[in-house]
Amino acid sequence: MFTPLAHAQPVDLDWLVGCWESYENYSKEVWVKNPDGSLLGFSASVESSEIGFYELLYIREVGGTLTYTAHPSGQSSAVFVLSETSERRVVFENPSHDYPQRIAYERIEDSLTAVISLMNGEQQLSFVQENCDRGMKIEGPLEP
Repeated sequence: MFTPLAHAQPVDLDWLVGCWESYENYSKEVWVKNPDGSLLGFSASVESSEIGFYELLYIREVGGTLTYTAHPSGQSSAVFVLSETSERRVVFENPSHDYPQRIAYERIEDSLTAVISLMNGEQQLSFVQENCDRGMKIEGPLEP
């Protein structure tokens, strides 16, 4: 039986915030932190100069449990709940979802790896992305 991880202390996912991209199968994932502490994400991949897949992502606390909601293009939304967390790793699960049932993120230096799979680890896909903000330096407020 699956039990969501109750978290007494706030979970710090600031390490996820930023712009992440992969050049192998070009994709970009961007996370921003909202004033209420929730995270809003957007992911898109480009195939043959066209947007191949995109989704909106939302990480927030619901009823004392941290949730990850995915709104993928052309599919129904799915909610996953926090099952594991450490300093730079987080795992969300939904055993009743068809696929994926498990979504994990891990940051190592300027690299972010997302892994999706079934609960038993089968049908695992990994997406390694680099921080696309490397070398960018913006000083002062942006003017409209």
